[in-house]
Amino acid sequence: MPTDSGAPAWQPNGEDCATLASGSAPESSGGAAVDPVAVAYAQRASMELPRPRMGGSPALDTDQLVGVPTWLWVDAQGWEPVRARASVPGGWVEVTATPTTAVWEVGEGARIECAGPGTPYDPAVHDPEQASPDCGHTFSRSSAGAPGGAFRVAVEVVWQVAWSTSEGGGGELDPLATRAVEEVVVTESHGVVTRG
Repeated sequence: MPTDSGAPAWQPNGEDCATLASGSAPESSGGAAVDPVAVAYAQRASMELPRPRMGGSPALDTDQLVGVPTWLWVDAQGWEPVRARASVPGGWVEVTATPTTAVWEVGEGARIECAGPGTPYDPAVHDPEQASPDCGHTFSRSSAGAPGGAFRVAVEVVWQVAWSTSEGGGGELDPLATRAVEEVVVTESHGVVTRG
């Protein structure tokens, strides 16, 4: 993330602080305006957000079964706020992206919106016949008729983005999104399910 450790070109006085906090553009000693919103959008554009790592039970790289609940989740390591800070004359502007929602498209016309990363399946805690408490899907048909014999399962993580300044200003920016896709085979079987 871009930062600048150099000394500020000016020191803020009371008027400068009020101007920056209001989102207006203070002027540096050279007369050039510093627009904190523009700086915030530049930081937003340069942010590197982690690609979501898809988890499932049964594991998504094994066959899913029609009528058997599939648990879905995004790895918790990729579900943490990401921050980017840039120095500006007299202080800094910081942008924070926070993951809020995981939207799953499971390939048979269903779209599942989960308010969080989902719960990873734990065989020591959870009943394999029960559905996920917060993020999952039960396939209603086989993927045999889909292209390549598999459903295209995708997850999109929505990140809310906010900015703040060392002088107390701030606000919301347009959200960001990251996405991952996996081909998932769904079969019809009455066999025993082994959780992945």
